[in-house]
Amino acid sequence: DEIKKWWDTLCVRGPGYGYHPKPSKTVLIVKEDCYQTAKQIFKGSGIQVTSKGERHLGAVLGTEVFRKSYVMDKVAKWVKDVEQLAEIGRDDPQAAYTAYTKALCHRWTFVQRTIPGISELFRPLEDAIRRCFLP
Repeated sequence: DEIKKWWDTLCVRGPGYGYHPKPSKTVLIVKEDCYQTAKQIFKGSGIQVTSKGERHLGAVLGTEVFRKSYVMDKVAKWVKDVEQLAEIGRDDPQAAYTAYTKALCHRWTFVQRTIPGISELFRPLEDAIRRCFLP
């Protein structure tokens, strides 16, 4: 209930300081046992309430299950990207290597830096790089 008071105060006082809260862009992440209460308190406010997690600034906040699911989805896409780049590398290896070092690998280094405890989830990507890209 205190967080709802804080939100209401922020909506009233924020514009005076140049801050304009947007409920449609606001996500409240709560523990599972507080989910129903938070959902009821913020009902009709436009704020999304979740107990799972949410992507934020390219990283992810939330439960371990949500983070793992997010990373596994990303890794699966990157594996496909590596496989496509390997196809290009058959005809133009220098272009494929440049694309890999200058663009592709930076996508996952950011995720690795911002989400702790996910190194094992990158095994399929490492395997794809060894199997397809660097045979």
